[in-house]
Amino acid sequence: MSLVLSGQGEKTSPLLRVARKYSAYLSYPLAICGLLWLLALPLSSFSRRAYFSENAMMPGQVYTTFGTQSHMDAMDRVDAELKTKDRAQAVEAVFASIGLDTETQEFTYTKVPRIGKHTGTNVHGILRAPRSDSVEALVIAASWTTANNASNVNAVRLMAGLAQYASEQVYWARDIVFVVTDSGEQGIEEWLRAYQGLTTTSPLFVRSGIIQAALSLELPPAKRYTGLGLYFEGKGGQLANLDYVNMVQYVSRLERMPAYLHGLKDVPRRAHWWTKYTSATQLLLRQVRAQAFGLSTGIHAPFLRYRIDAITLAGLPQPDDPVSAVLAHGLFTDADVPAAPMQRQIGRTIEASFRSLNNLLEHFHQSFFFYMLPANQRYVSIGDYIPAAGLMIASLLLQAMHLWWMQGPDELRSDSPHTRITRINAYYALLRATLPSSVGIILRVHALGLVLLLIPQLIASSVLTDATTTAYLFTMALASISMVLHTSDIYWTRRIEWQQLKSIVSVYLAVVVACLSVMNFSLAVALFVVAGLPLVFTRVCRVDTRIRRALGVFMLVAVSPVCMMTLGMHVLGCSSNPFRVFLADFYRFGSLVYPLVCLVYWPVNLLCMIMVLIQ
Repeated sequence: MSLVLSGQGEKTSPLLRVARKYSAYLSYPLAICGLLWLLALPLSSFSRRAYFSENAMMPGQVYTTFGTQSHMDAMDRVDAELKTKDRAQAVEAVFASIGLDTETQEFTYTKVPRIGKHTGTNVHGILRAPRSDSVEALVIAASWTTANNASNVNAVRLMAGLAQYASEQVYWARDIVFVVTDSGEQGIEEWLRAYQGLTTTSPLFVRSGIIQAALSLELPPAKRYTGLGLYFEGKGGQLANLDYVNMVQYVSRLERMPAYLHGLKDVPRRAHWWTKYTSATQLLLRQVRAQAFGLSTGIHAPFLRYRIDAITLAGLPQPDDPVSAVLAHGLFTDADVPAAPMQRQIGRTIEASFRSLNNLLEHFHQSFFFYMLPANQRYVSIGDYIPAAGLMIASLLLQAMHLWWMQGPDELRSDSPHTRITRINAYYALLRATLPSSVGIILRVHALGLVLLLIPQLIASSVLTDATTTAYLFTMALASISMVLHTSDIYWTRRIEWQQLKSIVSVYLAVVVACLSVMNFSLAVALFVVAGLPLVFTRVCRVDTRIRRALGVFMLVAVSPVCMMTLGMHVLGCSSNPFRVFLADFYRFGSLVYPLVCLVYWPVNLLCMIMVLIQ
């Protein structure tokens, strides 16, 4: 009530009076300051040097021994078995010969709702720890193809060598599970669902204990690698514990096979500050792309959904390395197998990582789960980057407060004490006359977004191809604009306050961004940029002519979901329409991008068009 009466000139707290006086001038600078705060994150003054919070890991305190002849022989057995058996049987035979408890999982899955069924096969072997009762486990996973659809047989070969190495040791305190899949992220998701007992269609009977950490391998065909790429983002914005990332980077440098974040190498210390800034910006943009849109690299992402810290290590071939062509039967020539020193260095990096994970006394918990990494071995904590989201949210809320106070005729904002009762009655009469119309418009537009959310999950199985997805999006865009024009025409003569409509939408979007910022900061920032900024600057100037209204609608169409997804196909590097990618991730992994586009981004964009068109 005090907020309402403060808009009518009543005596209220000093804070509300200051907010009422300056809210019209602070909203736009706060939005710009939020963006400038983001641009300042790559500066070295915002980041700190990484350190270990979990001292029990003791990284780099052991002498690594991987690379003996028995380990190389196990890797060669994979090649020998692949010549006479299919991939799943070959891996199962190698695991069984090493002495692992093995099992093959056959499963069926769909990439998007009602769009065909695909079959896949997972093979896993479990090395029982001699010093425990199978209460906890560690996982090494690999797919037959990398994220770039190159062969990953080198990683499967290395996994066999690591299994042979691990079977010769007696100091393991946790079981080690070796998983090989032929369906990438979906295969690991199906394996995890069966492992956790969440599915009965393709159950697992050979299991271990609670998985504490996981590591996936990607080694594309190459003779030599200059280092490893380290990827740690999940589909829903989850991140591996920072101690895990720091530990792997530390031991990899000791083994002279450094792990670089997203494959980006370090900038020399004496480089110009602008060179350091651009390098940090490039790395942060890659993290935002992976975290916000779920475009992760590697099969570690499904593990993070189950609160299992996981990363992917991907080999970085030398630029001049000759990569042989794939043979018809899917095998590679000897030139594609990494040289023995390379295999030894990568294997010892993984060995040292698992020796440190073996030392853990409990689940990762001491270090950060919310962070940004602008450079190798440097981090930005949540306390340093979350104020940017706070500034953006404050911009929306201040503008909502100002517009709520400014609705109605000027007589309602008089400070005269003689008309207090009259002004309050007129104010509530205004709300009774206009609030139902504003709420009705908002509900109608969100109903259209709900249709957009549900239709792709109900249509026939042969419809949702890349071409038809694009046609579907443009059809929905035309239908949306038609609804906007029709709604604007209806409410042109009816009494409605655009200030009231924008105020409600601003509060709604501020709440969404605030809740999202503590779960997935990158996605919250992306949502504010494509939906919040256009909302803040909608009707920033008078739109009393048709030309200005047409220009305003044109600018909103330029930042609409259809245009942004068309542009995103090139910016995000998607092989198919981003809408279809988001739909598949929502259906398979519970990603939030698709429902946010349908229920928040699209409706807010349409409501901004309505604000421009109504009188």
